[in-house]
Amino acid sequence: MDIINKFLESNVSVSNPKEDILVTADEVKRVNDIFSSLRTNLPNLRILPKYRKGQIWTVKTHYLDYGGVFQQSNHNILVLLLSDSEDLDDDTSFVRVCPLTPFIEAASATDQLCDDSSIVGFPFFVETWNEQPMLTELLDNFVADYYLDVNEKDEVLSDEQKRFREIEISNALYLNHSITAYMNEMERAKGFAFSVDLHLYNTVKTIHMPVLNVQKPKLVHLSDHEEYAQAARMNNYLTENDCIEVSDEKLPFALKVRKKSGDYVLTIIPKVDVLLIKNGQEIHGMSNSERLVFHGLRKGIYQIKSKKSDDIITIRLK
Repeated sequence: MDIINKFLESNVSVSNPKEDILVTADEVKRVNDIFSSLRTNLPNLRILPKYRKGQIWTVKTHYLDYGGVFQQSNHNILVLLLSDSEDLDDDTSFVRVCPLTPFIEAASATDQLCDDSSIVGFPFFVETWNEQPMLTELLDNFVADYYLDVNEKDEVLSDEQKRFREIEISNALYLNHSITAYMNEMERAKGFAFSVDLHLYNTVKTIHMPVLNVQKPKLVHLSDHEEYAQAARMNNYLTENDCIEVSDEKLPFALKVRKKSGDYVLTIIPKVDVLLIKNGQEIHGMSNSERLVFHGLRKGIYQIKSKKSDDIITIRLK
């Protein structure tokens, strides 16, 4: 089982062609052999169901957190939902989950093994000792329904089992960090009218608009990737007509974001053929000869795809 702990402790970067795993070739072969005879195609539905207790979901391998920081997981993650989704605000919800693990060799006497490979593609057990809250926006694909019979009993763990649990709980920080970043940003957001995170070319820029209709807006200390909108830096008297503008020499268009009566308006200039997508659904806008405008947008993450660029722009309105 020591090979499993070494594998989980290794931070495999998808951007680095050389995987830095501190194990021998024989140990890697043993891990590969665990999965070589198992079916890896996970079942999923075209129309995703509502989040509810007792569902198994895959988790996104990366996400843009509410602090405008790009988060990357070390390994693929499956989770079992222990609760229905609960609202944090009108546009944000969370669930409580437990990760699933295929490393059944690490199970204790009280862990419940599932040897039915038809459910997720391989035998597993649910890490009931690793319960975490996470934003629902991290959930990716629905896999299956699963009933978990929880029995709390005293148990005796070996040193390797204790180490396994420590590693898995540490890896699960990737999940609950989404909640921590959200709570921290909500506290800071009191000093802003609205903000935009932009992820492009493997970098993130966050632009803030201070509270509107204030003669001298209070400015908040910003991190390296953050800045204020141009109008804010000039100490203008800000109104709903002021906007956050994003432009880059590598982009074939400029983005302008306004917030009007609680909703966001995204304008793309000049008019180009783009797709605006949220949660896998395309959003249609209105256009004239000069610009493309999307009205009534809510807080959250959007992707912008353009035929003039191979890169997908990810923005968070917050």
